[in-house]
Amino acid sequence: SALPLGMEIAFISDNVETAHQRALTSGAVELRVPEQKPWGQTVSYVRCPDGTLVELCSPMA
Repeated sequence: SALPLGMEIAFISDNVETAHQRALTSGAVELRVPEQKPWGQTVSYVRCPDGTLVELCSPMA
């Protein structure tokens, strides 16, 4: 991302794909599509209209 990151907030969701789509529908900018990490967690990143970096992730097993 071109903006300085500053801070990040994270939200845990049982359905990251749905949360990611809802964020986009609400005006967020997609930075990373949801993807499953090697440790099994699904993670995506969006930037809110105010510039806040948001991580959407599934619970850790």
